[in-house]
Amino acid sequence: MDKGLFSQFRVRGDKLTGPCPVHGGDNPGAFVVNLSKNVWHCFTGCAGGGDVIELVRRMDRIPPAQIARYLSSLVGSSPVHYPVPSPAAKPFRPFTRRLDLNPDTQFLEQKAIYPETARRFNAGAWNNPGFLKDCIGVRLHDPKGYPIGYAGRRLNLLDIKKYGKWKFPTRLPKSSLLYNYHRVRSHMKRGLVVVECPWGVMRLAQLSIPAVALLGTNLSPIQLNLLRNAPRIILMLDGDTAGKNAIRNIRKKLDSVLPIKSFSLPDGLDPDDLNDWQLSKVSRLFLS
Repeated sequence: MDKGLFSQFRVRGDKLTGPCPVHGGDNPGAFVVNLSKNVWHCFTGCAGGGDVIELVRRMDRIPPAQIARYLSSLVGSSPVHYPVPSPAAKPFRPFTRRLDLNPDTQFLEQKAIYPETARRFNAGAWNNPGFLKDCIGVRLHDPKGYPIGYAGRRLNLLDIKKYGKWKFPTRLPKSSLLYNYHRVRSHMKRGLVVVECPWGVMRLAQLSIPAVALLGTNLSPIQLNLLRNAPRIILMLDGDTAGKNAIRNIRKKLDSVLPIKSFSLPDGLDPDDLNDWQLSKVSRLFLS
């Protein structure tokens, strides 16, 4: 790895931005490193991202089994020079209060999520000013079940185009979370389905299928360690390009660790776009 690659990067809060060292681009805002979460993302040529292991794998073409040894060899060598954010990034502050969200919304109805399911997951509309304004809120917990705040699925099309579908609390340690893990960690004797977002988790829960969501398309080392407790994994990510690329990348990380299968979705569809009969195919994967 070129230890001088960060010399071209600029500091923006707890993030570094610069040209992508993976595909060799020259767009100064294409590649973003989140220092508090230890993840990176390329928004142009790579159209993806990951943790430091994935970065080394892509840049230096090192087999996954040898990456840990390679990274260890860098310890004690000449330091990597990159800008240090100043002032220091503030730590994440959990929001533990439970909000009274309205589960009877057209959005959740279109997702075929029953009001009783939304209540159980504390999901729904927030009809007051604040962080969840114009969003469908979803309560978040850490892996042990402690509440840490809410994520919001934006409804305003202009906001979605500008900021993306999901809104997360500032400095949320997303790479250390698996949505719904605290509910299913003792109920996954047959296996576990991994999806991208909470709606797929809720739809599968209505069919008594244990599932967790990555809250994105990257699998961090912390999330991988949580998944080790499952006897096998079924990947059911979105049917877009990002989801299909994520399935390939995650399979590379999990193939040598856990038995893994993938459930292919039609192009452009998410798990929550499927009907119950289509989702029930996942049950057959569990039993096969």
